[in-house]
Amino acid sequence: MDIQAESRSNIRWQIFLLDVLICSLGAYGGPEAHYGVFTDQMVVKKKYLSEKELIELIALTGILPGPSSTQTIIAIGHKIGGPCSVS
Repeated sequence: MDIQAESRSNIRWQIFLLDVLICSLGAYGGPEAHYGVFTDQMVVKKKYLSEKELIELIALTGILPGPSSTQTIIAIGHKIGGPCSVS
């Protein structure tokens, strides 16, 4: 990968992580608040995914054990950037 492509990739992840920070700071109030903040930030403003995709992710993570908002953010990151490879 050339240097310019690598820097674009880093900027994209930095922007995504800033969006995650915004979602985490503004999502107090349980799943209902998370849905509203994720819809506003990830669907409307950034268009990372459609509202239908977000609803499906929230439904899927709602039936899994563990923190659903964290699982939803991880799933969105996986959708955007693909699987992470650790070297």
